Formats: sequence, C-alpha cells, structure tokens
Amino acid sequence: MNPILIIIKDLKSDRNVIKSGLEKAVEEGRPAIVAKIIERPEYLGVYNPQAEEYIVQRAWQEVEKAIEEGKKLGINVYGLVKIGILEEKIDEIAREVKAQLVVIGQKKINGFKKLIFGHNSKRDSFEYICPVLLVGKK
Repeated sequence: MNPILIIIKDLKSDRNVIKSGLEKAVEEGRPAIVAKIIERPEYLGVYNPQAEEYIVQRAWQEVEKAIEEGKKLGINVYGLVKIGILEEKIDEIAREVKAQLVVIGQKKINGFKKLIFGHNSKRDSFEYICPVLLVGKK
C-alpha cells in the first residue's frame, strides 16, 4: 500500500507537519514514512566523519520520536534519513516508495517551488508523482 511521506526539518518546527501527516495516514489507513533530509550537496563529500555521524544520529533520534507518535495511533510508521539537496531527495524518496501523498511544511516552499513547478520545459517533475500537502503554522 502506498505510504504517506512526511518530510521534516526538525521536531520543534515541524510538529504540525508530523501531526497532519500521521492524521492523513490514519484517515486513509496507510502506512507513513517520516523522512528527515540533511540539506547538503552530496558532491561535497565528508570533511569531518565524526561530525557527520553525530548529525545523522541526531536526525535518527528525531525520526524515531515521530515514529513513536505514529505507533501510538496504531499505524505502521517507518523512517528515513538522507543527505542531499532537499528537492532532489524528496523527489527520489517519493518515487522509490511510490508515495500516495507528500506532507511538508510550508516554510520549505521556496526551494520546493522549483521542484513542483520546474524551471525547464521537461514535465516529469514531482507534481506528476503524487499530491503535496503543505502545512503552515497554526
């Protein structure tokens, strides 16, 4: 069954994103995937492996807390942590998991606009993969 993909930046600022995504998953009886994308171009490589390992561990801690919230609601929730450019990783993950819906915070809209609306004539952009739910502050 195609999951609801929930993209988070951090737990504090994305509480409403997590809540909305998990509610959608419950409402539709679907699993959810909580993904945290550490924004950094992959081609830069790793300059400080210990620092990167720490950043990834912290990211997993946040993802695991969101997973716990979903499990309390009785749904299957999985987690992902990726490093890369936000728009590219959202597109990559959504395609890989065949997402039913992507839930993302409205504050990320500027970079996300390029992905949704594109800046070239090629029309295989994200908007054709699945719907996107933008969640703002309440």
